[in-house]
Amino acid sequence: MTYESGRKELDVDDAIAAVRDDVPAPEVAGEAAARVWERLCPAAIAAAPSTEAIGGCADVRLLLDAHRRGELPAARALLVEDHLRDCVACRAAFLRPGRRNLALLAWPPSTSTAGAAAPRPWRAHAVAASVLLAASVSAWVVRQAFFGVPAGPRAAVQSVAGGLLRVAAGDVVPLLPGQEIGEGEPVRTGRDSRAVLRLRDGSLVEMSERAELSLLARGADTTIQLSRGRIIVQAAKRRTGHLRVASGDCTVSVTGTVFSVNHGLKGSRVSVFEGHVQVAGGADERTLAPGDQWATSAAMETVPLRDEIAWSADADRHLALLAEMKVLRERFRSVPDPGLRYESRLLALVPAEAVVFASVPNYGEGLGEAYRLFEERLRESAVLRDWWTQADPARHGGPALASVIERIRSFSSFLGEEIVLAAVDVGGRPPVRPLVVAEVRRPGLREFLEGELARVPRPQGQPSHVHILGESDGAAPASAEGDVFILLRPGLMAVSMDGPTLQGVAARLDGGAPDGLAATPFGARIAQAYGDGVGLLAAADLQRISARAAAGRPDARHAQALRQAGIDGLRYLVFERKQVAEEARTTAVLAFDGAPRGIASWLAAPAPMGALDFVTPSAQGAAAFVAKSPASILDDLVAMAAAAGGHPREELLSLESKLDLRIREDLAETLGGEFALALDGPLFPTPAWKLIAEVNDPARLQASIQTLVRRAGEEAARAGGAAWTLESEDVGGQTFHAIRGGLPFEVHYAYADGYVVAAPSRALVMRALQARASGETLARSDSFRALFLPDRDVNVSGLLYQNVGPTVRSLLEAPGAGALTGDQRRSMEALTRDARPTVLCAYGEPSAVRVAGLGGVFDLDTSDLALPMLLERLWPGTPRAAAP
Repeated sequence: MTYESGRKELDVDDAIAAVRDDVPAPEVAGEAAARVWERLCPAAIAAAPSTEAIGGCADVRLLLDAHRRGELPAARALLVEDHLRDCVACRAAFLRPGRRNLALLAWPPSTSTAGAAAPRPWRAHAVAASVLLAASVSAWVVRQAFFGVPAGPRAAVQSVAGGLLRVAAGDVVPLLPGQEIGEGEPVRTGRDSRAVLRLRDGSLVEMSERAELSLLARGADTTIQLSRGRIIVQAAKRRTGHLRVASGDCTVSVTGTVFSVNHGLKGSRVSVFEGHVQVAGGADERTLAPGDQWATSAAMETVPLRDEIAWSADADRHLALLAEMKVLRERFRSVPDPGLRYESRLLALVPAEAVVFASVPNYGEGLGEAYRLFEERLRESAVLRDWWTQADPARHGGPALASVIERIRSFSSFLGEEIVLAAVDVGGRPPVRPLVVAEVRRPGLREFLEGELARVPRPQGQPSHVHILGESDGAAPASAEGDVFILLRPGLMAVSMDGPTLQGVAARLDGGAPDGLAATPFGARIAQAYGDGVGLLAAADLQRISARAAAGRPDARHAQALRQAGIDGLRYLVFERKQVAEEARTTAVLAFDGAPRGIASWLAAPAPMGALDFVTPSAQGAAAFVAKSPASILDDLVAMAAAAGGHPREELLSLESKLDLRIREDLAETLGGEFALALDGPLFPTPAWKLIAEVNDPARLQASIQTLVRRAGEEAARAGGAAWTLESEDVGGQTFHAIRGGLPFEVHYAYADGYVVAAPSRALVMRALQARASGETLARSDSFRALFLPDRDVNVSGLLYQNVGPTVRSLLEAPGAGALTGDQRRSMEALTRDARPTVLCAYGEPSAVRVAGLGGVFDLDTSDLALPMLLERLWPGTPRAAAP
């Protein structure tokens, strides 16, 4: 806009303002108004309220009722409407009649004399200036909070192995531990080097060799600009802001987690080990959970998570911490068990509509003793103290663990020996509501709960959502979202979010209602478990749960798929764990409404296992099972795929035409129902696995294998791959076969006594045959048999066995173990010192599948499972194929 045009617009504005602000003499205005009024509507003067002139807000308010009814003449209505546009108070009175107004603003008196031009109002300029000032202040606050660049360094070097360089402004400067890194300064590790940086918020960033990054801070956020290489981030928990890693093709946003980012020529790969992270790359955005992996390019395949952090120098720390956890676990074994319970008074009080029932002993005293042992070990172990420094919730704004333990112990001291948790199907949404029921063994619980509730902070004036209902408090009020009701009666406490559920508990307690869950078939199954004594008990009414799930998807195809898989036949799941004679016994029973169908029917009834006679007593692990015929299993798989909407029969025919054989007749029908897979021998250079399968027709199976190898070789030749060969050789009257090419290892196998035995070398096959001939086998070992849970069964339907402790202890004595440091060796020895073999068994019953274990299988001893992986990290010469 030009200066002249702008000047004209200002002149017009001034003229309009002068006309609007020109106020005539009162007598002139009065005479003009009277003449206009008489001409427009002389009869309306008598109908309108007695107001000769509108002098202010009070006069306008006298006219509002008439204006609301449409009785004002047009001229006066226009005056009232004009006033309502400018006066907020009168407009509010007109729109909301009958309400009291906070303020009345009268019309401003005229500041000009007749015929004189008034200046433009200053109020508009003041308002504009105020708005501008407020906007400027807000923008400055937002900029400082979200976009401001904080002063000071971005990180400090915590440790360096090899070389760490600062590359900026053409200079390359070596960095040493303790030195600081500023905003945007690129740092780079050299060949065979590692470095650990500690950020401002306490997060740790570990850099692999040839990695390069820089750090940017804006407000409460920190961004790691990863130019290349691999990093492991242990993000600290923070109350504000986020930690981000930007690699150019993706951005990772986290708070309080452990993950790695590997950025190279093909793209970026993100792996998560603890917590959750948000990743965004291109149009893809998702949340990754622990164990997840994601890449920005299809050219990057998924790799084992341990491979992504195998270079980390933190392996020693993780190993030492696992050893400390094992020590703690052994000490916790000395905490007295609450003892078994042989009946439950609370079962009859739970509503019959409960679909989940769980009974736990009162662990209050045991928890206090366990915490005492933890504090004792914390004083003894520097490794544990260092870990607790990072993990203590009190250091991250949470409550102190000692305070939490003491509150739980104090609360549990009021309760009896059993606490019941149930999920009740109340109908509608949500479909189930939690219910907690416990016996009360001493008075004072109400006063304790009121005192604890008074300590919970809440906004001033906001009522508590927790309601305590005693005998004199009447029925529970109507429940609102988030309300919790605590029912207290002599000898009983019940907690629920549903008032009617608690009323039913009270009625059953008083004898005014029939028994609840105890009177149902589900309750009878739970009561049966108490007959043998229970420690920890959990049960689920799968029939009712699956029926509700099926009702949500009434389509026929879904129902057919459930029937083919046998899901609709599920009835109950009962899980029990108890301590008997210093050993933990755990059983789980999956009961069916009749004979199992679908997947559950694949497991056969308990039967002798000849396949384990090919496994030696020194095996590190084994899995074996007896199943119904493989041909029937194939039929079930085809039927389930067809019920799910696929075309498995057509696909099967197409595959058979390519393979030149019939899968059911030439493969499935040649096999029996017994299988075993074992790790039985050295781990290096190739793991000594053994596969044993029962064979009904060895000749036909061998012909099928020959056809498969021939077709695989033809396909490999067309693709330019390695040739496939099948070779056979007779040694001492026994024929040995070998498949070479196309696989990362050779497959050697032989037929013996109705079984086929396969392994990666002929020596292992021969050793398996010798074990069966000599009778020195795992199945006949006294130490193996001692691991079974005592019961009425002579055989099992399936089992899982592990005994990795001796193997790892022998590896510590191998020549390659000399690379281990003294601390590493001590940690490994502590981990393996008390490692014990375990076995987990499965039993196929006429209308159920039962799983039982004795010892550490259900103790979740993660250190046993972590041993091979940790050994691979510490021992660079360990082949990856040996890791689990």
